[in-house]
Amino acid sequence: MQSANGSKSTPVTFRFKNIGPVKEANMELGDLTIIAGRNNTGKTYLAYTLYGFLKMWKEWVDMPSVAFASLRSPDFDYLVRAVIRTGQVEQPIDRESLNLERKEIIQMLAKEFSEEALSDVFSSSEATFQDASLEIVLNDAFPLEIPPQKEGNFSITYDGSNIVIEQDHTLRKDSAYAKTRSIIFQLYLSFLFPEFPHPFILSAERLGISLFYKELDFTKNQLVDLLQKMGDHENRDRFSPFLLIDRTTSRYTLPIKDNIDYTRSISDFRRQKSSIYEDKLFNDIKDMMNGYYKSSGDDIEFRSKARGNRKFIIPLHIASSSARGLSDLYFYLRHLARKNHLLIIDEPESHLDTTNQILLARLLARFIQAGLKVLITTHSDYLIKEINNLIMLSKSFDNKEEVVNKLGYGENDFLEPDAIRAYVAEGDGLSKCEVDEFGIDMPVFDETIDKINRVSNELATRLAAEDGQK
Repeated sequence: MQSANGSKSTPVTFRFKNIGPVKEANMELGDLTIIAGRNNTGKTYLAYTLYGFLKMWKEWVDMPSVAFASLRSPDFDYLVRAVIRTGQVEQPIDRESLNLERKEIIQMLAKEFSEEALSDVFSSSEATFQDASLEIVLNDAFPLEIPPQKEGNFSITYDGSNIVIEQDHTLRKDSAYAKTRSIIFQLYLSFLFPEFPHPFILSAERLGISLFYKELDFTKNQLVDLLQKMGDHENRDRFSPFLLIDRTTSRYTLPIKDNIDYTRSISDFRRQKSSIYEDKLFNDIKDMMNGYYKSSGDDIEFRSKARGNRKFIIPLHIASSSARGLSDLYFYLRHLARKNHLLIIDEPESHLDTTNQILLARLLARFIQAGLKVLITTHSDYLIKEINNLIMLSKSFDNKEEVVNKLGYGENDFLEPDAIRAYVAEGDGLSKCEVDEFGIDMPVFDETIDKINRVSNELATRLAAEDGQK
């Protein structure tokens, strides 16, 4: 399937079992994936589980005996030592063997994640998730063509019959065996599973994080200073500051912890430019908020676009909730976004008025055109209805350019229906929504709107009848 941004998409089915209120659910990722539904139906559970897997699976470097299992000879250790020694190693392998390799490794990684890491994602006891699992079904064979994969100064290429692993010695920094082994394993996983994007998440708690992240840092620093000054060696060993810090933050789920770390580190990467910087998508947030954000030292400021006496600069923590809610997205677009990242946003419409919810839907479409992949959970009827408009704008019709200009849309304000996967969380699972040229068939919002309209019409009719009798 060809995606909206021109990249080849290889569908993968994620199967969730016994995760929160979700007993069983299947989900594919599109360029834009939407999970809608009422409160407490498992939307966030699914988003967090997916984030946890995509973030953690490449970081498991203790399984290289599994990698290259189907290659048999030479073994993985030989390949690593050969790269260190000569800078290059070549290994014959056909696509059939790679397909077998993919299935074996992904089954093992998914099992490992379910049994060892899923509870950590939610910072919960293993007993809470003892019956839970994430299974992954690879629906397509290994791609015929795949661009070279790079990690640091190492690269993997494949010509259909041979894998070539190389080290660029002009960039050589460290050829220690353990580090090289770890890098090559991660690189091999990226090569073997090109359909798995790197995730970045903005949790629903991002508004609170923007208020309290400095207090969290201050509390931790005080705790470390205090415990380092405590008593003798014995007491220091018994009351490790790092152990206590870990315990005091263990109530946070992995996405929230990562959000806190991200917000803390904004000043560290403020001189970086994202790979989609030239698209200037952060300017859309400027227009929505009528202002922009500035990181200065440890502080984040919100600055209005107004001029003269109406201009103001305030610390982010006293800005409006809508301004706080979009600050992390603004910095992500400026500094960290990379093509084929999976941007996960839990309830992106939070604290936005209806006009800005509509503008946000258009911004999501521009993300897709710029090369990002996006997953959202949402309660917003306005967001879905505008996405449906953008789907209709992707099709040809008479006087299209004139109509597009008349309605106030831009050239990148469209979404191809094939690029979208949409679901409603209901009951104890997910219901897949049909998507066609007219948009997403998502009755969950229409039913609620129809009900309140029926009530309104009946009450208005009875009042009118009562007035007529007077």
